[in-house]
Amino acid sequence: MPSWHSGLLTILPTGQWYLSNKKSISEGHLEEILIAPLGPCQKNQPVTIGLAPVAADRYRTRIRWKITDDTLHLTPLIGILTSGEGASFKGNRENFIDICKMGQKKGALVFVFTPDGVNWDTKEINGHLYHSKKEEWFSHTFPFPHVVYNRIPTRKVETKPYMQELVERFSRLENVTLYNQKFFDKHDLFTELQNQNNVASFLPQTQKLDTLSTLKNFSKSHSLLYLKPVLGRAGKGIMQVEKVKGNWLLRRVERKKAPTETYSTLKKLWEQIKPLLDNTPYIIQQGIRLASYQNRIFDIRVLVQKNGSGCFGVTGMGIRQAGEDSITTHVPRGGAILLLDEVLPALFGEDEATRLKNELRNTALLFAMALEKSKGVLGEMSMDLGVTPDGAIYFFEANAKPEKFDEPSIRVSSLENIISFAHYLSSQSLHLPQSPSSR
Repeated sequence: MPSWHSGLLTILPTGQWYLSNKKSISEGHLEEILIAPLGPCQKNQPVTIGLAPVAADRYRTRIRWKITDDTLHLTPLIGILTSGEGASFKGNRENFIDICKMGQKKGALVFVFTPDGVNWDTKEINGHLYHSKKEEWFSHTFPFPHVVYNRIPTRKVETKPYMQELVERFSRLENVTLYNQKFFDKHDLFTELQNQNNVASFLPQTQKLDTLSTLKNFSKSHSLLYLKPVLGRAGKGIMQVEKVKGNWLLRRVERKKAPTETYSTLKKLWEQIKPLLDNTPYIIQQGIRLASYQNRIFDIRVLVQKNGSGCFGVTGMGIRQAGEDSITTHVPRGGAILLLDEVLPALFGEDEATRLKNELRNTALLFAMALEKSKGVLGEMSMDLGVTPDGAIYFFEANAKPEKFDEPSIRVSSLENIISFAHYLSSQSLHLPQSPSSR
């Protein structure tokens, strides 16, 4: 069976496609026009084998290819789904550009698209390619991709009927993989995980908060509590409740600080926060006394992704340390980024730090598999894990659409995994070997 190769795909402004590679030229296909059935819907695209003419607006990317029975196979096509209309699409453009550039380097045709660009009748998408040299986006028509990477930027847009319908339709298409279907809901997340025995022991006690009775019942068992918005992100809306010398202290996240309010009873505290809870669903969570470094608590941010073998792996782990007078470790809220290999050995010693790192890695993979069991196909997620002073590990949160990691090595690996996972998925849809060979 012919093997995969790496070639250079060029798309001209006129819509002509060219594929150049020493292997294809040496096999006698020079200047031959082959038909490439593109994407899972097999849309036929004529491709000229050979060097493309120089054109100011041509687009070039590495691509995987093979020829069987004079049919050219090109993979993968990756469509990044976001919101907005046409060229004014929303989302993190810096992130999109990084993914596109990694696709050009590692071998993938990556484009960004929005719902208004999808034509269900022709199975085509009007999407947007990034021109690295000109540093601008331009439009092109593509067949449906092998992989739809869901980067819809907000929950509000994600719940719009037209967006839900689009996601559902792509999810049902044969040989198309749409992964990370939606943001996680904290209450649903913990409810589902509490029913899975292999991860339940890592969870702090968590429940929906809607009555004073619930708050009082939790306070009987725990002197430290966290109140978190069910649909919150980046620490916004988090509150801490702590019993100190007979009083109840309430601390709220406000920018980079968390000012303290003191109440003599839980009822008075409840009266203060109830108007907020009437408008925003919250969970109440057992507070865990975390290990601290330089007198500030920290947790561990873990990125888990599927790789070129279709399996979950830990891409990287980093420390997120709480800011001064802050109750969260989020960097935009004053938190700091520290190295795992510096903090853990300083607190626990080399041997225990090594054990903890392995345990953190294994715990993250357990949760990734547990989440996919309840949430459907997931290609990646970030999660927050905590470590107590005696080395116990707790799970606090998972994010289905992780923001980029600031650690350079983790960032590069994360981009590579997005492309490698797409290689795997497209190979599966074609029932072809997974590993490309560059010749």
